[in-house]
Amino acid sequence: MSVLEIDHDGSIAVVTMTHAERRNALSVDMLEALIGSLDDATAAGCRALVLRAESGVSVWSAGHDIDDLPRDGRDPLTWTSPVEKLLRLIRGARFPVIAAVEGGAWGAACNLAFACDILVATRSATFAITPAKLGLPYNTDGTAQFLAAVPLNVAKEMFFTAEPISAERAHSYGVVNRLAETSADLEEVAMSMARRISDMAPLSIAAIKAEMTALTDARNLTSGDFEHLTSLRRDAWRSRDFQEGIDAFHERRAPRFTGQ
Repeated sequence: MSVLEIDHDGSIAVVTMTHAERRNALSVDMLEALIGSLDDATAAGCRALVLRAESGVSVWSAGHDIDDLPRDGRDPLTWTSPVEKLLRLIRGARFPVIAAVEGGAWGAACNLAFACDILVATRSATFAITPAKLGLPYNTDGTAQFLAAVPLNVAKEMFFTAEPISAERAHSYGVVNRLAETSADLEEVAMSMARRISDMAPLSIAAIKAEMTALTDARNLTSGDFEHLTSLRRDAWRSRDFQEGIDAFHERRAPRFTGQ
């Protein structure tokens, strides 16, 4: 079953997530397809890419597919995981990636939307980052990418409460670039911006984007800092709370975390 559609409008690639029955969850299949679409767009000399869901969805993407998370004590979000690879590809792409969001963008999908270079959304869209609901530790690279997009105190609120914020609130922080009223308006806003970008000098954009990525990726972490962060994450992914978070998700109940 196809989970993506890829169309080309001149030098613009339009990537549409089409697995609505699974709420466009970032399963292994979906992530591999998204990674492939980035690779294909690069090979085709794409100048802008629009990442969207089908029109009218209530959920843009539900985030990481819970069934793909390991429960045997392994790190669920390693450097080599497909989610992390996709986020790095977006930030490292020579062309701008525009996220066109309607409905909810939850968990890793929120991080995905925020990792894109430009974010446009319908006013009804919402964004939530939810690892604390699952007892899941977020990796340092993913958190750093989130902080590159969101003010620190807002990031803390979103991570610590797992409550969604509205597109209008995200727009007020500068996270969402443009707001749209309807699905049709959203498509027009995203494509108009993509066409404008594709008319600009691609080598200039590639160099400027690379500079911005390098500057916002800069983190002065010592080896001791990294070891400490890894230790904290290891405690979380090996915890009973992580198992409880996954069980509660599947059983559709509130988790009962004990800190163990």
